[in-house]
Amino acid sequence: MPSSHLTSTKSVAGIGRFPRCLQHPEEELKFFCDTHDTACCMACTVLLHNQHNQCTVVYIPDVAKDYKTGPEYLQLTGELNKTQQLAVKHVTDIEEKMKKVEQLKTEEKTKLEKYRTEITQFVNKRIDELTSKVEQLRDQDMVLLKDKLTKTKKITSTVATNKTKLQACEQTPIALFTESKHTRNVVAQLQVDLADIAAKTKYQVYSVRKDAQTEEVLKNKAALATIELKTGQDMTSTRCLIFLFRFCSVS
Repeated sequence: MPSSHLTSTKSVAGIGRFPRCLQHPEEELKFFCDTHDTACCMACTVLLHNQHNQCTVVYIPDVAKDYKTGPEYLQLTGELNKTQQLAVKHVTDIEEKMKKVEQLKTEEKTKLEKYRTEITQFVNKRIDELTSKVEQLRDQDMVLLKDKLTKTKKITSTVATNKTKLQACEQTPIALFTESKHTRNVVAQLQVDLADIAAKTKYQVYSVRKDAQTEEVLKNKAALATIELKTGQDMTSTRCLIFLFRFCSVS
């Protein structure tokens, strides 16, 4: 009987003390009912364990003296040893699984860090390519515009020079007439040049267009990778994490 249910009393030579019955404190638990697998006192035996002679009740001192060498005790100690060995095996098994859990975490975190590096390198490379393209377009436009700016400033200077010449000839009619004829030809050519400059003074209009597939990935909280629990419902299974990577490209 569990110690919480028994109270010891006087000792019996060779077998120890009788505990007292909790139901009948004045009585000692001297008997054992095999039918109910419990110790009982004389009162319990009469009142509960001997109705219609259905219970098998034995006197504990008679069976206790040789119990240690009997088959039941030998079987019990054998089962205890077997249970202990099984428990030790389970301890070893659980500790091994704990190591595998830690190892699995480390391996999968390493995969994620490698994946992070791959994604970062890909994004950085693509952004650098696009940035280089933007700078290339800017350089092309600036070369053209600088050329047209230089030509336009030269025309402005030519116009100013010709105006000065005409003003200097205003008091001399013959000289003014001659210079005006020459200036008309110059102005006509300058106007042609300006029209050509106006037609060719253009720049490329562009803007960064985000990739639609990448935008969808960024909106998806489960994008890039998922963690799928494959096994692990029982103690003999090993939990595996399968990472499903979905790569995206920027065009």
